[in-house]
Amino acid sequence: MNYQILVVDDEPPARKLLSDYVSKVANLELAGVCSNGEEAMGFLKENSVDILLLDIRMPLMTGMDLLKELPGRPLTILVTAYEEYAVKGYELDVIDYLMKPVSFERFSKAIDKAVEYLSVQVVAEETAEKPDYFFIKTDTRIVKFLFAEVQAIEAQREYIKIITSTRKVMSLVSLTSIANALPGEFVRIHRSFIINMRHIDEVHSNEILIGKDLYPISRNYRDEFFKKLGDRKLL
Repeated sequence: MNYQILVVDDEPPARKLLSDYVSKVANLELAGVCSNGEEAMGFLKENSVDILLLDIRMPLMTGMDLLKELPGRPLTILVTAYEEYAVKGYELDVIDYLMKPVSFERFSKAIDKAVEYLSVQVVAEETAEKPDYFFIKTDTRIVKFLFAEVQAIEAQREYIKIITSTRKVMSLVSLTSIANALPGEFVRIHRSFIINMRHIDEVHSNEILIGKDLYPISRNYRDEFFKKLGDRKLL
């Protein structure tokens, strides 16, 4: 299994060094590189990563501020030249704390610790009984949905619209964020649409019919969708 990692540091040499280290570890993939906390916040709202390599002292938004504001933060390894932040870092549940300049040996130990933690987490999630429902926050309510009843989810700017046969509910969540929490019957078919394969009535060359609604299949997601569809075909 490969783990996605994001490097956040305001110093170009540090970003390059950490990126080079990531490239040397077989089960790591560099998901992105950011130069400050605000940039990282924007990236993490649209992308999911497993491990965050995070500098502390940065302009615009410090590493600590980023950790405090992230609603669901990745497993974090702090990278800094300042020892005094160690205690605060562990209060925010970071997995390790690297002092600059970081050697590859020390980097590898921190990554091994993070990967071991993530591996245990994956096993626990796979063996745990998964609920068949979820809750989503609207402006004034928290609404319960059964996964099975959701026909499609549509992105509308910074909001999503959850569509069932009887209701349509808006929530201030990114499509990428909710995609990471959906079970296997859901598949993304377009930058703006995720559909539940349980509810498909017909598949045309570039569209999917669910009830009376047609959903477009974009070129970027076409192969993934038709592969999943092929896995479920009898003939």
